Amino acid sequence: MTNAPFNRSHFERGYIKFAVHAKPVSLQNDRVKRAAFNRQLQEVTSQSEYIITDTCWVAIDYYCQHVKREKNPGVYDIDNIIKPILDGLIGDKGLVVDDVIVSRVTVNWIDSPHDDHFEVEIQYPELMFSRKEDLIFVKSPSGWCFPSSRSLIQDSGYMALMQSYFTIWDSIASEGDYHNSVINLPRQNFIYYVKIRDKGFQFIDLAATNYDAPRRAVL
Repeated sequence: MTNAPFNRSHFERGYIKFAVHAKPVSLQNDRVKRAAFNRQLQEVTSQSEYIITDTCWVAIDYYCQHVKREKNPGVYDIDNIIKPILDGLIGDKGLVVDDVIVSRVTVNWIDSPHDDHFEVEIQYPELMFSRKEDLIFVKSPSGWCFPSSRSLIQDSGYMALMQSYFTIWDSIASEGDYHNSVINLPRQNFIYYVKIRDKGFQFIDLAATNYDAPRRAVL
């Protein structure tokens, strides 16, 4: 059974909050220490069956004893704990496909009598998420990817629709082009392949398919 903070009902409300009983690391720590922290964080996030695929906001509360923060010459700058935490949240073992979809980050230090730990809150206004085991990215010849599901890619009409979407997306060269085309594009954002190629996801190459564009289709 999915851990309580990661139940489907939480994802359907667009709000996830969970605690990690570990001290954050700094971006300036060595690679070994950052990797160990990443594993600690993903021991928690890997309990989730679901992953967020579109725009989200991340809030981090770092709980630490006041005296440890105020009287420690080596205390972390609060901005330096952000990137290691975001790195632990992304990929197939995380909760977010990539930090490129994170549009807002807030971080707070909170006085606590307990051992160092932190809480993460993620909100995603578009309510876009997927079951991890179902998620597969459709990859276009231009390198853009679209999150989809294993069942949908079996539908030739759906794949033809994907071809038409990628054609529109590839034609956009300016802000004006985007605003003129957005009405014909899905709400879900496209993500560039190089951003997610090493995150543990699977891809299907649209170039290997040959579907005719549908006469009429609505996503």
